[in-house]
Amino acid sequence: MTERQIKPSRASGFSLIEVIVVLALMAFVYAVAIPQMNIHTGAEVSTKLNGLAGDVRSAYDLSVLTGKTYRMVFVLNSGDYWLEEADRSEVFLGSDKVDRDPTAEEEKEAQAEFDTKFAEYTELAGQAVADPDSDKEIPPVSPVILAKSKLRKPVWKKVENAEWGNRTLGPVLMISDMQAEHHGHKQELSELGPDGRAMIYFFPGGEVERAVIHIAYKKDDMVVDDSQEPYTLTTNPWEGTAEVVPGKVEVDVHEDSDE
Repeated sequence: MTERQIKPSRASGFSLIEVIVVLALMAFVYAVAIPQMNIHTGAEVSTKLNGLAGDVRSAYDLSVLTGKTYRMVFVLNSGDYWLEEADRSEVFLGSDKVDRDPTAEEEKEAQAEFDTKFAEYTELAGQAVADPDSDKEIPPVSPVILAKSKLRKPVWKKVENAEWGNRTLGPVLMISDMQAEHHGHKQELSELGPDGRAMIYFFPGGEVERAVIHIAYKKDDMVVDDSQEPYTLTTNPWEGTAEVVPGKVEVDVHEDSDE
């Protein structure tokens, strides 16, 4: 039997030239794609930041036009935010600065607790009496009962219409920290946790709280990308506008605005 010479199959591997060509093509694709990706991300970030500044002005105008108090609620980790309106025009935040803003669940619990305690005052006011000229009952009246709506904390409802709905700075951006005038100190993402939120209030007299928001690139859940320059948004209380600048600028929100 004669031996046949077995020639190596071309399909058994790639030649050096073929490998070089593939690597060159991959390098070309990355060289073209990465700058385009950066352009897209930069445009998206600019749109998000300008949108937030515009929303501050929109909320300010809405408060002045409707005569209602509003608040903008921010979830720091996700960058989500929305607008809520109070069920009455006058909202007094008090002179005491808060350590953190309440969660939605805490606000509901506080309302329920208030109603339970107020029922005691209603009982002390006495029983309803029958009107001798009609079948109607006349409820007991006292200054405390009449002041119930002003004594309880306001009820907040999310604004959802053609102009307003859920907004977000994500997924590229997140809020590393923020502080408004009613806060005693910075509201830090690391302290508030993944669902932590903070607020800015808008008053019908034509004022938005002085506030500073530090906006960073998001590396991962609860993780800021420190390799990229952050942004700072500040509000102008009596003008109802917001300014965004690159970098992390420290602002004293309790500084007298007239100085």
